[in-house]
Amino acid sequence: MPKISVIVPVYNMKEEVRDCLDSLVEQTEKEIEIIAIDDWSTDQSLEVLKEYARIYPNIKVYQNERNLGQSETRNRGIELAEGEYLAFLDSDDYINPGMYEELYKVAQQYNFPELITTGLTFVKEREFRGQDLSYFSKGIPSVIHPMQQKDAVFNQSPSVCNKLFRKDTVKNYKFLSGCMWEDIAFSFTRFLEADTVVDVPTTNYFYRRDTSSGVSAKNFQDNNKLDDIFVVADELEEELKRAGKYDDFAPQVRALQIGVCLQRVNEIRQWNSPTERIEEATEYMFSKMKEKYGTLEELDEIAIQCKAGFKVTDDYKEYLEKEGTKNARR
Repeated sequence: MPKISVIVPVYNMKEEVRDCLDSLVEQTEKEIEIIAIDDWSTDQSLEVLKEYARIYPNIKVYQNERNLGQSETRNRGIELAEGEYLAFLDSDDYINPGMYEELYKVAQQYNFPELITTGLTFVKEREFRGQDLSYFSKGIPSVIHPMQQKDAVFNQSPSVCNKLFRKDTVKNYKFLSGCMWEDIAFSFTRFLEADTVVDVPTTNYFYRRDTSSGVSAKNFQDNNKLDDIFVVADELEEELKRAGKYDDFAPQVRALQIGVCLQRVNEIRQWNSPTERIEEATEYMFSKMKEKYGTLEELDEIAIQCKAGFKVTDDYKEYLEKEGTKNARR
């Protein structure tokens, strides 16, 4: 059994995926399997994957029978994975060569916790590719018990890519199908349901953030997927109810719901669209947030500000005040 299964969904990333795969085959931890799944690419991505698989026996290549999207591709990877831990890597990102060795040593040291997380650095292009930035470590790992440290969830990245998930704790939970921002529900519910989380303060994962291309680009482009973030935010609540833990984390969940929706508003405001369109989308988001999740009363406003930003949080408060004034006049 491999120690770690790394799941890499690939769609039309023939250039970027080489950096991704190179950073995987350079890993100092050799007991890993790399599950690369082509999601019916229209470029030469599949050929690149097959090229690497011919050279490296721990790379397993699959192709979906049609374009299924990132969520379903990751879910397929979970079904195929044989490792003790699961890792996810976006095909346009790359990682430090010692990332998985370091994280697995932490797993051994701390009695194999359900979740291990590490640092994530936003980059453009390949500026840190091939460089070991482990000297950026900020200290020793910290152990988090979510039931005793409930607000620790606000310090977590929503990305699934800078984490190791113990496989037995996720085998019955899947990514939301056909939905953008599916990482949010997966990461935060796995955190809140875990008995133990270990946070490793190193710079290991390099997230290529480009508003014009790549996996992250869709967030910053005008689209008709406004409601997806509400599906994700609702899932935070529904999954914890299924697990019988919602009552333990109700204030944190509602703060997260508002926080992630406000993050979406920040992305909308970066669309290259007419001002009227951006204002309309923002108004829609605020209106639906108020309807579904209410005001900031009795919530940790600072946590929401840290998650989404001060300005957008203040804008939502201003919207709520205006709506309250309108209702008072009626």
